Amino acid sequence: MKLIKKQIPLAIVFITGVLTLVSYYVPHKTSVDYIETMNKWENIVVAFAFLLGLISLFFSHYHKIARKADGWGYSIFVFVGFLAIIIPAYVSGGKQMVEGVLTPLGWAYKYIYTALSGTMFAVLAFYIVSTAYRSFRIKSMQAFVLFVAAFILILGKVPLGQIIWDSVLGWTGQRAPDVIEWIMQVPAVAGKRGIMIGISIGAIVTSLKIIFGIEKQYMGKD
Repeated sequence: MKLIKKQIPLAIVFITGVLTLVSYYVPHKTSVDYIETMNKWENIVVAFAFLLGLISLFFSHYHKIARKADGWGYSIFVFVGFLAIIIPAYVSGGKQMVEGVLTPLGWAYKYIYTALSGTMFAVLAFYIVSTAYRSFRIKSMQAFVLFVAAFILILGKVPLGQIIWDSVLGWTGQRAPDVIEWIMQVPAVAGKRGIMIGISIGAIVTSLKIIFGIEKQYMGKD
């Protein structure tokens, strides 16, 4: 039983991981065919994982409605929202517009999904403001730099801010849009690349831990 539940899955992960890793560095038709095959299998696994996740979501909200747990009324909207999109999508064949006319899917996307998305972002704005307030409390030089950069971006994005910039800092000869462009193209890009490098290193380390059997959480608690 231990062989079936632990050793065989670890062997499959090790062999598949090593073959996939090596295939990216071997310029041969066999390697290309192997990667294409693995990509197809990945799409199949993702599709089944999405289906299982959807079923799990529905069962979770169904049991919540059946027990009338706290907030069970919101669970009803999970089913209503799903049907409000999936039914028009099926009827419209997945097309949002035909000959310049909105299909039922296009109508649902424009007047239901877009409206709900706008409402969600409007609600999140309050949390963003609260987070920004806590982030901009100047307790270090790094926080001061963050505050100055954010303040310049805010000034440059609204007409009133540009008027204030021209009145207070116009003597520097630098326009607010030019300063914002420099911030977005130089410091912001450098920070973004640093974050991406860190994420890539983390992904590589995690992948190696999975391949060599150090990380086993994907096998479950048993």
